[in-house]
Amino acid sequence: MKSKTLLTLVICAAAASLFSGCSTQKTRTGRNNSVLGGLVTYNTGYYQPVGTNTVDVDATQGLGRVNPSGDQLSLGWGALTFSDY
Repeated sequence: MKSKTLLTLVICAAAASLFSGCSTQKTRTGRNNSVLGGLVTYNTGYYQPVGTNTVDVDATQGLGRVNPSGDQLSLGWGALTFSDY
């Protein structure tokens, strides 16, 4: 009985954490999509400089793109940032 209750609580907690905290906001510069309270953040048209506390991966240098889109993907509350500008 204890294991069923524990399993039910774990499943409910996992579902609540996966399906809550998602938001989409339209800003002046584009769209900001945040999942799991900032764990994954995707910004479109976001030509802002990357902070100093992050590992920045620049797609224009790695992929050799000529016309950047300004998109930015942050993982782990900004610990790793992929930018295309």
